[in-house]
Amino acid sequence: MKKLYKNPLLILILGLVVISAGSITATRAAMVYQSAAERVNFSTAEISVDVEELVDDSFISVGEQNGLTFPEIANDDSFKIGKNYSENVRIVNNSNEETGYSEYVRVIVRKSWYKDGKNTNLDPSLIKLDIADGWFLNESESTAEQSVYYKTSPLGCGNATPFLTGITVDNKVTTLVTQKETESSIESEYLYSGESLKIEIQGDAVQTHNAEDAIYAAWGVNVKCDAVDDGNIVSINGVNTQ
Repeated sequence: MKKLYKNPLLILILGLVVISAGSITATRAAMVYQSAAERVNFSTAEISVDVEELVDDSFISVGEQNGLTFPEIANDDSFKIGKNYSENVRIVNNSNEETGYSEYVRVIVRKSWYKDGKNTNLDPSLIKLDIADGWFLNESESTAEQSVYYKTSPLGCGNATPFLTGITVDNKVTTLVTQKETESSIESEYLYSGESLKIEIQGDAVQTHNAEDAIYAAWGVNVKCDAVDDGNIVSINGVNTQ
């Protein structure tokens, strides 16, 4: 059979939630919402994938001008530290029904804190994300800032699969305080005041034909599948995914 190795589609989306300066308490923080998106698109006629977010009961493609809108967070009157906010982001195989194929999907999530136009070195592990079932976290490619997930089953042409289901900022944020001494007093300052919670989601996809070779060619990981074509991924770099 002819090998079809295609350049994967790459999508990068960005969402920001800003924790306003001086407003953190044990349970609440005022929130200013911002979003942005950027796409780097290497799709082909056969391989295509999209990222969609549930907004007002409809899934909306995350476009070049609008990033994640975090509807439940945006509808809250003030952002609450420690509260789990529902979020519904899914990955869609939107390849052409006539020329498209089933796909294996990889998603890379980067979490960081952002202030004054640049990333800061505060703890990204305090940003907690809930990931839907069916995704394998590859620990060997992951760090505190970056998590790499693989969908272990093929995503059929025209089908969608849930990915991100919730967001929480750990209560530990409210305990991280520095002391600033002046001539007349000692002032406490929260380390995370004025910081933005920054989430980047990068998704790409490859064909399911000649699966193991295609995945290695695109992503450089050794996988085992339970079928030559369109099989489930049963291990990645020797680690069981089931």
